[in-house]
Amino acid sequence: MSDNTAVLLQAMRMGGALPPEIVEYMYHNGAFLLFLGFPQASEFGIDYKSWKTGERFMGLKMIPPGVHFVYCSIKSAPRIGFFHNFKAGEIVVKKWNKEAETFEDEDVPAEQIPEKKRQLKSMDNSLAPYPYENYRSWYGLTDFITPETVERIHPVLGRITSQAELVSLETQFMEDAEQEHKETHFKNRVDRQNPVRTRFVDQHGLPIMKIREGYEIRFQEIPALTVTKHQVGIDYSDRLYVLLRGLGGDWKQLLAEMQIAFVCFLQGQVFEGFEQWKRIIHLMSCCSNALGSEKELFMAFIRVLFFQLKECPTDFFVDIVSRDNFLTTTLSMLFANVRDSVHGGAELKKKTAQFKQYLTNQFKWDFDCEDGGGEK
Repeated sequence: MSDNTAVLLQAMRMGGALPPEIVEYMYHNGAFLLFLGFPQASEFGIDYKSWKTGERFMGLKMIPPGVHFVYCSIKSAPRIGFFHNFKAGEIVVKKWNKEAETFEDEDVPAEQIPEKKRQLKSMDNSLAPYPYENYRSWYGLTDFITPETVERIHPVLGRITSQAELVSLETQFMEDAEQEHKETHFKNRVDRQNPVRTRFVDQHGLPIMKIREGYEIRFQEIPALTVTKHQVGIDYSDRLYVLLRGLGGDWKQLLAEMQIAFVCFLQGQVFEGFEQWKRIIHLMSCCSNALGSEKELFMAFIRVLFFQLKECPTDFFVDIVSRDNFLTTTLSMLFANVRDSVHGGAELKKKTAQFKQYLTNQFKWDFDCEDGGGEK
């Protein structure tokens, strides 16, 4: 935890508005985001809060150093956003492109930074302060995310969008072949010399689509697992170990990915984030053999999931999370595995039992019914 973060969390515990000395401290040590040319009366947000922009809006000031998620939307269009690791005193500049209806980077050369900082004083009334009232919630949702996590997962082209940029596999193949000037491009063209060729279609004859290269969120590949009452005893610890090796053996990066996936869905409205979040929960719930060797991971996993569910809007569960009861079905497996484990230890069993009781009380979920989980 950085010194800036510690100062802010201490101020949050005091409640109410930030003391003047903290405001002054963050003005000089926080980051600035200039978001130029963004239309009035449009949605703009950072982390856990969004607003409708006013006529003079030009960005944000006093952003706490660390990883944040910035997002926007115009005319009720799908949200687009980005993660960024803001450094103390950094000035990030984005410019709105009206024609493309998206934002673009505007680099600030090092020699221009002093002049930019002098200009900030004249722009002060057009810069909204970071919403510190939500900082503790944001920190709790993202405490495992590091700059390395963002660099590893973030789309190459720098934008996360809730409306995927799709392209058919056939088109992607042709574009790749043409770009690389490969002979296969000419062999697979449809023309008078090549009227027929194998196409990329599904069993119904429809083109197979994928997210265009550069736009995809680069999540770790996790096999989809079907979790039902008939799978009691099945263990996927070997898959967890493979996944952790792919992350350099750092289990904190798995939880960081779980947190990024959750934020992508909750704030970015990206469904693939929800799917990755589900896949991680499914995998973690089916690894009874790993409970001993990865005890720290499972303890932290329970805490991360508890905080995510605690911070969710109420209708989030009604509309999405409770659909098909995937959480009750899946977590029933986790709770049973921990309960029956001889290697998990007393502390993990205690924390898991407390989490189970919280979910039962808060959401009226029954994890002990015969069919593996459901609502009371």
